[in-house]
Amino acid sequence: MNFTENLRLAWSCVRSNKMRSILTMLGIIIGISAVITISTLGSSLRQTISGTYSDMMSTNQLAMMWIATSEEDANELEPCRFDLETTYKFKEAFGGQVSSVLLDAYPGAGVYHYGDEEKMVNLVGQSEGYTETNKYDILLGRDIEYQDSFEHRKVCVVSDNFVKYALGDVSNPIGTRVEFDVTDNSGNSYIASAYIIGVYKLSEKQSSLTGQAKVSDKEKVTDAIIPISYAWELMGTPEAYQKNDVLYINAASGVDSKTLMDNITKYFESMKEPSSSYFLLIQSLEQQLKMISRVLDVVTIVISIIAAISLIVGGIGVMNIMLVSVVERTKEIGIRKALGAKNKVIESQFLVESVLICAIGGIMGILLGLLNGGIIALVAKFIVSRLEDFSFLSVNVSPPVMMIIISFLFSTLVGIVFGLYPARRAARLSPIDALRYE
Repeated sequence: MNFTENLRLAWSCVRSNKMRSILTMLGIIIGISAVITISTLGSSLRQTISGTYSDMMSTNQLAMMWIATSEEDANELEPCRFDLETTYKFKEAFGGQVSSVLLDAYPGAGVYHYGDEEKMVNLVGQSEGYTETNKYDILLGRDIEYQDSFEHRKVCVVSDNFVKYALGDVSNPIGTRVEFDVTDNSGNSYIASAYIIGVYKLSEKQSSLTGQAKVSDKEKVTDAIIPISYAWELMGTPEAYQKNDVLYINAASGVDSKTLMDNITKYFESMKEPSSSYFLLIQSLEQQLKMISRVLDVVTIVISIIAAISLIVGGIGVMNIMLVSVVERTKEIGIRKALGAKNKVIESQFLVESVLICAIGGIMGILLGLLNGGIIALVAKFIVSRLEDFSFLSVNVSPPVMMIIISFLFSTLVGIVFGLYPARRAARLSPIDALRYE
């Protein structure tokens, strides 16, 4: 008897005892659906975090800083820091591997007065690459560049929101002079004046990220980007201290981040003093995302394994029902053996039936798990879209393809493992004893 015939007989047995078959499958269905539901939620959460980061900022960004080898060195030695000249030379040396190198400073909050009203902004000092890092689109003009800092230009890049409400929505604000009343973190006040050289588009997601989702467009506080040299000037930073502890780098498209990090480390390590007790630490946003993904994967797998324990219970139920089936069909087994059926044929018949029950239960569990996971993820997506403070999240529903395949194979394996004993018991029945059985 071939596999097709065994499958047909197994299917007829399952159909003839529908209720018993469904109850037998229940443990498999619950176990597989729990695993798939958890995996779907874990995969969706991972894709949501990755998608949100990708939407909000450049994922090919590297952050680097000098770290002391010991606490004693950190307290006693002058820390290694990054200045404008050094970072510009670094960018020139790395050519097409790096798209922008960022030093930043934050002079404080500024107020722009127009008529009897005022518009709030945050002054942000940058060397370059602000709009690239934050994924802003430049609508008019250009972004801040290193040359603006080297030539001490008093220029700025503002948002389209600022142009619309503070400048009367003029068609071309490039070249317009603006003045801000700035108050720094120490409470000091001063006037910052600059000429607009660029306008970027403020996205709704960026507004949500800064907690301004519920604020009207007119009242939103946006960033006004100025050259970092001007920011240091406004802050009264002495030239000797015009340096940053952290340097941000945007890798060029297509560049391998690991190779770039190795090359950057060699470049800066070769420039430090041989006696220096500092080493260069580089972290990438991509690495951090991968680390988060690995943590989520581990948590998902652990919870899935716990949920999969119910499959053992389901497997025991399958074994129990198959043993009952052997007893019920003892006379049939005797007749088939009397007609010449070999032990392997009897064994394969019952084994195929066990595997079929578990496979059907596995498929039903997968479908139920995908439905549960999809519904929960869609409900979460609906709730998030209605909560303005979290509307920047890009909720994705991501079915775990690999886990679906593994779950189906595992359910089949359960059918083999827990169906093997009943199948062998059926195969080893004596034909004479089986025929006498009532």
